[in-house]
Amino acid sequence: MPGLRVRSDGWTAARTQVFLATLGQTGCITDAARIAGVSRTSVNRSRALFPPFDAACGEAIARALRGLEAVAYERAVEGREMVVIRDGREVERRIMPSDSMLGLLIKRGDLKGGQNLHLTAEEAAAYVLPAAVAHRFLSVDEFYGGITFDGRDGGKVQRPTSEETDAAIVARLAILRKQRGLNTPLCDNCGEPVD
Repeated sequence: MPGLRVRSDGWTAARTQVFLATLGQTGCITDAARIAGVSRTSVNRSRALFPPFDAACGEAIARALRGLEAVAYERAVEGREMVVIRDGREVERRIMPSDSMLGLLIKRGDLKGGQNLHLTAEEAAAYVLPAAVAHRFLSVDEFYGGITFDGRDGGKVQRPTSEETDAAIVARLAILRKQRGLNTPLCDNCGEPVD
């Protein structure tokens, strides 16, 4: 950093190298500053004063994000090994993909942060479901329209509305009242029998 007064307790060439190397691995300015032995305030001040240092920090963060995105994608799609232990013994090992990680990556917009996302025609075509598997997925409109999978043969079914569910519950309660001899009408406010 040209023009910086070198101090033994401040930015030295060795501390700068440690900071940038750690930042390139972790992507976290706070952790990198702690490991290099400088304060986060000093990092922010130096980034504002020295454009080459700011550019080096930006490159290190981008390098770290590429690695983190690759790990996140691998965890979301390929999964990680999970050991199942029962009664103190290992019984099974499973490869479990992370649905939450995959959801996060999808929300972010194809690992690009969701900002200024412009897909090429080839990238956009990758998001279109093939006709052979389209019946296995719900569109956004179907989901918000109350359509679900029935769980038996995998077909799509219309979920009952809240009014239909309420009517079914009231009908079943009337059957229970009749079976238990509680045919007297009940007060809507307090639930006590009306005389």
